[in-house]
Amino acid sequence: MTDNPLEKCLAAFARDKSGDNYVRLLYAFRYTDVLVTEALPDGELPLFGNQGIVQNRRFVPDIIPYAGKMLMPVYSDAKEIPANRPTGKAVYMHCRDWIKASRQKKTDGAVLNPFSKLSFILTRDQIKVLLSFPEV
Repeated sequence: MTDNPLEKCLAAFARDKSGDNYVRLLYAFRYTDVLVTEALPDGELPLFGNQGIVQNRRFVPDIIPYAGKMLMPVYSDAKEIPANRPTGKAVYMHCRDWIKASRQKKTDGAVLNPFSKLSFILTRDQIKVLLSFPEV
């Protein structure tokens, strides 16, 4: 059994798709940090600043085709990211941060643990609901 609240709520929702388990899962999304992978640059060379040091660049999330949609993958844990998956760095983000990052590219939403037996798609409307939850 895992200690990750998001994984616990996802497993509970997979067993019983009740309204209560759905709300618990949404709350877990809201209050649990997730890993977001960076998109690989499209053949660009990094921009170099003074003395050959790479300049800071904005984090752009990875977007994948999944279930006929273009979704931003988020992961409950590093073990959920396949070792052979070509991505940039993975960064833990709080809900508001990964939602902000997702707005940098056109997406249909997000998908939790897309390469696992248990995954969950968040539509744009569900993401709007997450933003309405109070800060703790």
